Amino acid sequence: MNNKLRLFLIIILLAVISINYANGLRGLAGDISSFVINIYMSAKEGFNNAIDEHFNQQDEIRRLREKNAELSELAQISTAYAIKFNSMLQEANLSEYKVKTKIVRALSYVNLGDYNKVWLDFEGFNENKIYGLMYQGYSAGIVTAQNGRALALLQQDPKSTFSVYIGVNKIKGIAFGSGDKIEVRYIPLWSEPKENDEVVTSGLDNIFFEGLKVGKIVIVYKNESYFTAIVEPYAAVEVPGFFHVILSNNEF
Repeated sequence: MNNKLRLFLIIILLAVISINYANGLRGLAGDISSFVINIYMSAKEGFNNAIDEHFNQQDEIRRLREKNAELSELAQISTAYAIKFNSMLQEANLSEYKVKTKIVRALSYVNLGDYNKVWLDFEGFNENKIYGLMYQGYSAGIVTAQNGRALALLQQDPKSTFSVYIGVNKIKGIAFGSGDKIEVRYIPLWSEPKENDEVVTSGLDNIFFEGLKVGKIVIVYKNESYFTAIVEPYAAVEVPGFFHVILSNNEF
């Protein structure tokens, strides 16, 4: 092999090595680039999530503060009305009117799959009484006894029943649980319940006091001897940690 041929082969070999080495470098550079990009995208996503979570928390805190201010104002107004009302009762030599509530803790479902029956941690519970249950200022159901324990029947439960008024004319009815809604039955045929009428507790059953908001009517239909109204409840109860129980009058 002459020198020219040898030189030519060496040049070819060096060219092949250079090309392969350059491809390797490009592959290595690509891998490094992909790795850096992945780190950047993960960091960016984490940062964006952190920002979203922060602002969501800020929005929730702001909402709760506004709700707390609203409730505080309502509490002050209610106290003022209560003082005025009781002053009028005293002038008429009538006994003072009070409503007393107690905070109780939800323990567990009675049966898995039935979300309308909940055991309560209710100190001082009297199993011979039925109590009204409230959540966020609305009716939520009743409290009764089962095997000597305090059992909450949320107002969607068919065995949760209490007396109500409908609309400004205080049309009488009885509320029953009906799945995710409430049915108000035994509404007199001479009355005129209608859609969007507000339903409140009547206090006639000695379970609730009068005027506690229950919900609004969405459908009214006629039975043979009375009207039935389907009510969308105000309270969105998903078994919170705590409820308020209304104590009966002789427990003040």
